[in-house]
Amino acid sequence: MEAVELFEHPLFHGADQEALRRLLATLRPQLVRRGGRLSTLDAESVLVLVLRGRLRTYQLTPDGRELLLELIEAGGFDDILAARAQEGHFTDAEQDSTVVLVPLSLLEKVLLSEPRVALNLLRLMHERLHSREDHLEAMALHDPSRRLARQLLALGQTLGEEVDGWVVLNPRLTHQMLADMLGIRRETVTLHLHQLTAMGA
Repeated sequence: MEAVELFEHPLFHGADQEALRRLLATLRPQLVRRGGRLSTLDAESVLVLVLRGRLRTYQLTPDGRELLLELIEAGGFDDILAARAQEGHFTDAEQDSTVVLVPLSLLEKVLLSEPRVALNLLRLMHERLHSREDHLEAMALHDPSRRLARQLLALGQTLGEEVDGWVVLNPRLTHQMLADMLGIRRETVTLHLHQLTAMGA
């Protein structure tokens, strides 16, 4: 594996690369094609580092709808717990993606040998938790317009890029993706987006 590419992941920023090379030598990048599902083949849980592309995590509701939990960009991470798919949680590639699966047993050795990685992991987990809390808060609001506005603000903070004084979401999200994030119908999103636009939002 190209160690340079792996060490560009925020998990390893500021860490002693020479000390980690030996520990991480067995890791291999995996290309996951758009729509492909990530899973662990054995009983061990893994940390998924996204080097390129974008993943989406979602849960199936009892009535079979997808509830989008998170979009994970390059530089992000996900955890795949052994047999988690049986609980209705899934991670798929939103676009062709390059990932590295780090078994938790190896991650533990890395954290013990290089404290900087532990600090980086805490920071990344904090950012992810903050994003999830914003998502849950948006879902808790009863008024769909307020829920949608809150979700768009949160997405703007995590995925937005400022262009000519406007915040542009990259990637562009479909009405269906927004509906999946909020657990509502696509038609409801379309209606309330029009209402927000009419209000000057």
